[in-house]
Amino acid sequence: MKLAVLSDFDGTVTLNDTFENVLARFGKGDWRTVDDQCVRGEITLEDCVRRQGAMVQVPRSQILSYLDGVTEFRPNFDKLIEFCKTNHFPLVIVSTGLDFVIKHFLTPKNLEDKVKLFAASAKCTPTGIKFKWPKLKSNRSMNLKDDMVRYYKQKADTVAYIGDGRWDLHALRNADRRFVIKNSELAGLCREQEIQATRIIDFQEVVEALQKEMSERDSKQGK
Repeated sequence: MKLAVLSDFDGTVTLNDTFENVLARFGKGDWRTVDDQCVRGEITLEDCVRRQGAMVQVPRSQILSYLDGVTEFRPNFDKLIEFCKTNHFPLVIVSTGLDFVIKHFLTPKNLEDKVKLFAASAKCTPTGIKFKWPKLKSNRSMNLKDDMVRYYKQKADTVAYIGDGRWDLHALRNADRRFVIKNSELAGLCREQEIQATRIIDFQEVVEALQKEMSERDSKQGK
């Protein structure tokens, strides 16, 4: 396998952060303080999401109805899908958000069979959203996003990662090819930590960069 492409969902595939939107609209509690505790390393990312999910005590249908009115895809995601499909490269969404939200937005566009999804299973209950996390494949992984990068690095010559937030940092750092959303929190962290990453606005830029690198590599190998 020449290439595997992994992407965050909230704020990357979509222009907005759907889980943050849900917390801001329906969360009963100070979810931002929980975020801060995670940033300081006082709790794990999984614990952060669990605590925040417990603050949302509304039916799934209400969540999806609200998000339908505020959620848009970043331009040219379909171009990235077509590029990966044509070249038989896996395209994997890795997310610590709500899996049922991701599936809800992929299905109408007939994308669910073209994109792999790796995320916790989320279920709405009267006492909040409950999460069931997949078991990590490596005991060296910092979180499930980082885990998927490590997994695909064993299978592909090159692993590309696309993200926008703090929780993408470990995965991005371990990827071979890094893309960050321009002016995002992740872009700022890359500047601070001197991590080389390509800043993008839409997915056409990702496709063009990967196509160029593949062409140059094939030329060097005489293919």
